[in-house]
Amino acid sequence: MRNGGIIFVLILLVAAAFVGAAAAEETREFVDDVGRQITLPVEIDAVSPSGPLAQIVLYSLDPDLFVSVSSEFSDIQKKYVDTRLLSLPVTGQFYGSKASTMNPESIMELNKRLNIDVVLDIGEAKETMKPDLDDIQKKTGVSFAFVTQNKLADIPGSYEKLGELLSRPEQGTRLSKYTSDLLAEFDSGMKTIGSDKKSLIYVTAIDGNSVSMVGNGSYHAEVIDYVGRNLAATSASSSGTGDGYTMEDILQLNPDFIIVSYADNHAYYQKIMNDPMWRTLSAVQNGNVYEAPNGPHNWMGGPPSIQRLLSMIWIGNLMYPDVFEYDIDTRVKEFYSLFFHYDLTDAELNDLMIYATSETSAATPAETKSSVPIFGMLAGLAATALFVWKKTLR
Repeated sequence: MRNGGIIFVLILLVAAAFVGAAAAEETREFVDDVGRQITLPVEIDAVSPSGPLAQIVLYSLDPDLFVSVSSEFSDIQKKYVDTRLLSLPVTGQFYGSKASTMNPESIMELNKRLNIDVVLDIGEAKETMKPDLDDIQKKTGVSFAFVTQNKLADIPGSYEKLGELLSRPEQGTRLSKYTSDLLAEFDSGMKTIGSDKKSLIYVTAIDGNSVSMVGNGSYHAEVIDYVGRNLAATSASSSGTGDGYTMEDILQLNPDFIIVSYADNHAYYQKIMNDPMWRTLSAVQNGNVYEAPNGPHNWMGGPPSIQRLLSMIWIGNLMYPDVFEYDIDTRVKEFYSLFFHYDLTDAELNDLMIYATSETSAATPAETKSSVPIFGMLAGLAATALFVWKKTLR
């Protein structure tokens, strides 16, 4: 009996060791981009995004990972997203203007039924981020992880990191390679262009004589500054809508190209193409005014995430077709399939880019030119002359 008892104890010890080893294998350690070591399951299948940037990027990795969303989807976005996500609970935003919408108590309650593996935060590292994330992780008992994806150059490395974090290494590597190759393609092309960059402005809003534009040096103007000469002044605002200008300012700048943000009924684009003062600009007369496509997100930003790569592909081809001489339709469809998991039809693509191609933009002035009264054109020219005269008197 004694020997039998010893053998039984040994069996129990061996079994316990195997169970302990198996339990240890079920978790892993991950170090995020602010140096926090986090214990995570080996396989991740339940993720909550901490804000709109994380929501966009997480979707590109795998829509099946979502167990909550940071905010509800707009009507435009609903067309492109997996319908399962439309009924998920909203957990809010941790950082940014809506930081207070992520409530630790709500996260704790949701976690009881969602069993969240990790809350994902994406963006620019802030000085207080490490203690902030440590604090909310302690309060909720849910792991929080941060990955840097701020500048365009951050995107390839961030996808490798995200693939590791979210146990989706193949998709992480696929998106990392795509973005790395794209940035290398544009670096080479922009070196060819050199100092011969076209001038442009990015108009985000128009209200009578008041015009909002994104200034150079802004995080929101990274693509504009890269592919062209952004004529807007150095950014004074961190907002995605940029800074305020008058119509007289715009007339003096007289850019080669105008990119205008999407608005309901294409209101800003139509204003530029049909207003007599705007029509005095060479960009309008030459058919070089383009409205940024919008779906599922505005290609120019709002928020400025991976879709900015689309704006780079698009604007590069518009301004330098001899350098970036690819078929834009093919490239856009490829991007939507890879990052938005959506296969665009030709009709959908045409609707999306209704005022975003050289054909449609070039056609619009010719169609509306006869309807613009000659006195309107003269008024615009007079306004320009008056503004320049005033500047010389200062």
